[in-house]
Amino acid sequence: MMGLGLIICAGVLAGVAWQWYRYPGRWEHAFSPRHTEARKVLSDARGAARAWERWKNQTESKARNDADAAEKAREERLHRLEQRIASLSSPGSGERVESLGELDLFQHVLVVRSASGTRSIALAGMKVRFEPGLKIHSVYCTDADGHVHRAKYPHLASSPGSEAELFDEDRVRDFAVVIENTVAQENTFRGRLPRQLKKAQSKWEEAQADASEVDAARARLQKVRQRNGTDPRGEAVEARLAEASRDWERLTGRIPPR
Repeated sequence: MMGLGLIICAGVLAGVAWQWYRYPGRWEHAFSPRHTEARKVLSDARGAARAWERWKNQTESKARNDADAAEKAREERLHRLEQRIASLSSPGSGERVESLGELDLFQHVLVVRSASGTRSIALAGMKVRFEPGLKIHSVYCTDADGHVHRAKYPHLASSPGSEAELFDEDRVRDFAVVIENTVAQENTFRGRLPRQLKKAQSKWEEAQADASEVDAARARLQKVRQRNGTDPRGEAVEARLAEASRDWERLTGRIPPR
């Protein structure tokens, strides 16, 4: 109970101190009913000034947020176009399509894995041929320069008890077809690439040159600031607060805070 009493006392003292800070002078100026009207005049003037500042800040904040949003939207559009140009200029491997044995097929390249390491073969212009064998099925991949890679897929165990993976003919044939279809898609992609790249670069240049939405939003912000700066309502509430402060100073000899 004693702790609660101390808390209550501290709260009361804080309230008294705040009231005296807001209405400086002698005790009766801050608390006496005789000066209630003087305190109300000052309080109302402060409230009107705060309301005006709040409204002014809200209107300017909205206009500023609109300008920031327009700038961000422009930057994001430029970034998307830059990413598009980068992806067209350097497509990389692309997404994985399928894998079988030593071959990993991606959208733009065929990756060959072997004991000595891995290497990538560009799909554009590649020729693919499946060839069955008595013990090993083969997929021959000839790149655009004429270099041939043979991928081997055994379908008979090399020795009794061997744990090596075996591949039936249909599975290997289907994989070869997937490679051929992916090569066809890559050839189409490469054929369209120059036009797509030129289009993306043109869009980037247009977006870079076009700052109309940003300029319009900034102009609106400037207009709001100028309007608020010359609005007679602002001058009126400031004059009202200044007069109330002078009246309080004449009454108490103390200048009140805003």
